[in-house]
Amino acid sequence: MLCDVLLEAADGTQRVLPYPDAELTRLDINEGSTVTLQDHRLTKAAHKVYFTRHGETVWNVENKICGMTDSPLTEKGRAQARELGEKLRTSGLRIDEILYSPLSRSADTARAIAEATGIPARCEPRLREQCFGRYEGTPRDGEEFRISKTHFADRYSGGESMMQLAQRIYNLLDELRADTDKTYLLVAHNGIARVVQSYFYDMTNEEYAAAGIKNCEFVEFTF
Repeated sequence: MLCDVLLEAADGTQRVLPYPDAELTRLDINEGSTVTLQDHRLTKAAHKVYFTRHGETVWNVENKICGMTDSPLTEKGRAQARELGEKLRTSGLRIDEILYSPLSRSADTARAIAEATGIPARCEPRLREQCFGRYEGTPRDGEEFRISKTHFADRYSGGESMMQLAQRIYNLLDELRADTDKTYLLVAHNGIARVVQSYFYDMTNEEYAAAGIKNCEFVEFTF
């Protein structure tokens, strides 16, 4: 736990010390003095990040795994993106910038949201979907693929492992966490949503493999 030590003497004088601190071993705490631990996580204002998945794609309708294959939005998917943009425009939420995946299904979704809200948007390459290798274009509900998602070092015969994916997404989230002056909306993919969720919450392998969100579903996370 990152915290400070607030030492208040019997005469009412106070002294704040960083913790841990070697000086604590030399403190003379007299009768009537109090020591309080101040947790930095509680003293800072809540810092949020928002996430949404792209609108419906052609391969979503056909129940195929997209991965890095650039399946375009359907008309319904474009309408979903516009609808989410209008909801955010009137929501009162503070969003300073939209970061989106370079794949067209996410980029087009982000542009529709940006057009509706006026929020600036830019491409963030690390938000690209996981490359599922030989599974791309195969049924999303295939048993072999479901099991493979619990094998975090598996690269799917030419794809990207869950561990590699987590590294780039966790690095990005660490950067956003440190940037406390801005609130971001991430527009990406189902596979990315799964990793983002695992950054904030403990998950079993089975829970991770089963996790996901709907097209243009809007999710809030607090650092």
